[in-house]
Amino acid sequence: MAAGPSNKKFKPNLETTVLDRRVDELQSHTNELEKRVKTVVQYYENNEGPTDGAHNESARSNKMQEFMQQFREILRQIMKRKWAFPFLKPVNPEALHLHDYYEIIKKPMDLGTIVNRMEAKEESRRYKNVTDICADVRLVFSNAMLYNEPTSHAYMMAQELSSQFEKLWYPLSLKVVEEEGRQEEVEIQEARIEKLAQDTDKELMELSRQLEELKRHVKQRCRKMSYEEKYMLVENMGRLSVENVNKAAEIIAKYYPDLDASTGDVDLDLNSLSEDGQWRLYHFVKNALKQQEREQNAKMGNASYKKKK
Repeated sequence: MAAGPSNKKFKPNLETTVLDRRVDELQSHTNELEKRVKTVVQYYENNEGPTDGAHNESARSNKMQEFMQQFREILRQIMKRKWAFPFLKPVNPEALHLHDYYEIIKKPMDLGTIVNRMEAKEESRRYKNVTDICADVRLVFSNAMLYNEPTSHAYMMAQELSSQFEKLWYPLSLKVVEEEGRQEEVEIQEARIEKLAQDTDKELMELSRQLEELKRHVKQRCRKMSYEEKYMLVENMGRLSVENVNKAAEIIAKYYPDLDASTGDVDLDLNSLSEDGQWRLYHFVKNALKQQEREQNAKMGNASYKKKK
């Protein structure tokens, strides 16, 4: 298989050049998709391993339960205040002769109802987070201040309890905002990775289709290799590096199963390969020589730079 070095270059016909260009385009697209796949795989390996996903979800749940417990203590302290009694149960407009109550208050709320929702057995009734509970506590006091006159006892009691609640809630709110911000970042990142995975999957399917189409085209249009091209192929295989010679041998073995490339030098008869195999080897050798030339030029450039220094 080995032959003396040659300075001659391949001269493929126009159709082969077009196919080469198409192969290069598909290879470039493949490389880009491989990078995307690595990004997706790395993300899930770091964040969604066999136990990491469940662990992260459990950690988030534990954190929210911790916030709930702290909020329950805040609510308990508010409900113990001497002015809290009017807000512990739902307002009874009929008993209190508040005939316009539902015209003014569109969403009634009281502290007792909030506690019941926090402790409800049915998951559908329970609060999902402390931010929603806080909103309802504020609604209790804002309803009272909306309906009653500023000079009334109910208004002043609601105003005082609201002030006390905000002082107790503030330290916890900072922790909640920080945790929710962290979760939002994670959700945004997960959504981005999921979209990347979906888009990559679609493009991989399309790439596979295009490769199959190209393969069919090559088989249908592939002309027979001329004697000169076969001679040039063998000549240029002699210019391959040891690593690329081994790769070429692997390609040959796919189309020439009886070949034993482990013995070192191989006397290859190209006519023993199918036309598909010949052209597959042809394109590999051509691209390998290009790569070797680029690497050689890079080494020469580095050597020249060191001499100047």
